[in-house]
Amino acid sequence: MEDRDDLNKQIVLATTRIRDECPELIKFMGEVPVSFQSTDAEGVNNKELKDYLKTLNDLLDSYEKEH
Repeated sequence: MEDRDDLNKQIVLATTRIRDECPELIKFMGEVPVSFQSTDAEGVNNKELKDYLKTLNDLLDSYEKEH
């Protein structure tokens, strides 16, 4: 299982890739729903981070297939 630091690093890599390789996708990042529902003491949980990372990767995959 991936830990929080791993997920955060992957999210940073995905967003950096979007910024550097596909800057035209940045406008869609504001449309990515970021609704972290957890209320635990540690903040955002791993499932929410995985879901967000999946959304970013799906955006990249979709773009790459079209271009």
